[in-house]
Amino acid sequence: MAYDQISKFKNLHEGRNVFILASGPSLAESDLSLLRKRIVIGLNRSSLIFPDTHYHCTMDERLFVEYEEVLRKTRFLFTLPGRPFGIPINFLGSEGFSFDLEEGVYSAYTVSYLALQVAVYMGFKKIFYVGLDLKHDRGQTHFFGKDHVSDNHERTEFPKMVRMLEHSAKVLSGTDVKVYNCSPVSTLECFEHVRLEWAVDQPALCQSAT
Repeated sequence: MAYDQISKFKNLHEGRNVFILASGPSLAESDLSLLRKRIVIGLNRSSLIFPDTHYHCTMDERLFVEYEEVLRKTRFLFTLPGRPFGIPINFLGSEGFSFDLEEGVYSAYTVSYLALQVAVYMGFKKIFYVGLDLKHDRGQTHFFGKDHVSDNHERTEFPKMVRMLEHSAKVLSGTDVKVYNCSPVSTLECFEHVRLEWAVDQPALCQSAT
């Protein structure tokens, strides 16, 4: 899909709620059955635990090789240019925040940030992160166990991710978009912490069937 075709997603879900599935260890302890009738954006390998997502985001080229079959099954896969398949979005750089996917996105060192920009562009007004821990748990780096590539992320990558997610919170504070964090163990404080059970009961601003 060419960049100009990304406009088809603009405000597609205006006023709706969305859940973004990150990959932290707490995701394995979350009752994801609650999301079966909700709009969900999956990230990276979240399809291993919740395969029926509406959208998916992956930047890591390694995952296109290791999980090609899984990723090809997703309805709409948003990614960056140069990946073997999916919907490429122009890469603007590492730090910033984009409200317009036609111009591009910022990576901010984490696919969870890419998904946030996608969700805002599509018009979602209440955005709930699930599994956005930004910390390891007893040697486990992800909900599925341990990925050796992520061993040092608490020291190297998570601080950068936190800084950029804090930046996004400041940017969005002047809008009608509200972001929540459903992780019970997350170190991230810039988004209001809520329970997943509470989140799924929140009414959308728009009750259309879109």
